[in-house]
Amino acid sequence: MPQPDPISPARLDDVRALFPYVQDRVYLDTAAAGLTWKGHGEAVARFFDEVKCRGFDARPEWLAMTERVRARLAAWLGVAPADITFVSNTTEGLNLAALSLRFEPGDRVVLAADEFPSVDRVWDAAERAGACIVRVDIPSEDARQAALMQAVDGRTRVLAVSHTHWSTGTTVDLDALGRHCRQHGTLLMVDGMQALGAVPTRLDGVDIYAASFFKWMLSGFGIGVLVTSQQARERMTPAYRGYANADDAQRLQYAHVNMPAIYGLDATLDTLEAIGWDWIHARVAQLGGHLVDAADRLGLPLITPRSQHAGVWAVRAGDAEAARARLSERGISVSARGAGVRISPHFYNTEEDVRRGVQALAEVLGHRG
Repeated sequence: MPQPDPISPARLDDVRALFPYVQDRVYLDTAAAGLTWKGHGEAVARFFDEVKCRGFDARPEWLAMTERVRARLAAWLGVAPADITFVSNTTEGLNLAALSLRFEPGDRVVLAADEFPSVDRVWDAAERAGACIVRVDIPSEDARQAALMQAVDGRTRVLAVSHTHWSTGTTVDLDALGRHCRQHGTLLMVDGMQALGAVPTRLDGVDIYAASFFKWMLSGFGIGVLVTSQQARERMTPAYRGYANADDAQRLQYAHVNMPAIYGLDATLDTLEAIGWDWIHARVAQLGGHLVDAADRLGLPLITPRSQHAGVWAVRAGDAEAARARLSERGISVSARGAGVRISPHFYNTEEDVRRGVQALAEVLGHRG
């Protein structure tokens, strides 16, 4: 398994001190919502206490902060600042992209039949324009990516996919999908919500990408990012118009963004960069390795493929919600999703957190190893 750079127990204690809740509970539910780091509230309040308190006179300052965060995200994701549109959440980003794309009769949109609703339900306007929405049955998690690729043909305008599946944890290869889509003249559209911050993410082969920052990125609600390639924007007419894109027929940003959340996100990026992205990603992978080892030892059936994962792991359970509730009574937070219990440890967790969570789940499900 990947090994993070050495970190002393004292340093790990310092990192965990940013998240006081981990002292009270075994929190293994980052895929639902990440824990906010201590100091995020002060960063958000700074906008009100030091900027907005000066009214419109402070506008140059908050516009500069918006462009600062835009540039930081663009460099981190490997795209141009012009590709970045700020939205309120992932769902808004996916809707804005889908509503802005131009479709003709006979066009196809391909997606998995079990996709997250925000990926599946945004295509009404495309259907009204005559497009066909192709929902692909997934024969197995190991075959998820191949099944989607096989469904793409020369009439496919968009392949829409979650980087990491919300229920099973299966994680697709964006580079491989991007190359396949390029061969067919297809746009690759990605919901990155369950992977961004858990694994390295570069968008070289992605045309449309949407994600929020309240899960693995540990920032607040009300701010998300929509990334669109120049190729994608050439096939779009902005669905919403306003003062921010009045003079640009391709610009999707149409109004103010959530400025308090922008200030919080900027400070969150500072915090995560100080901890170290390489260490964070390796730590998530390392904890996942411990989870797999524990599950194997106890005979727990993993749904998530071992070679196609990020930070989300699903364990098959007959009554997932009942199992989740019983774990909650033991002070352990997980989620029930689909056919399984979803476990998602982040870098603020310890190996003991993972061991305790998996052991308790095995007991609840009647697996003794």
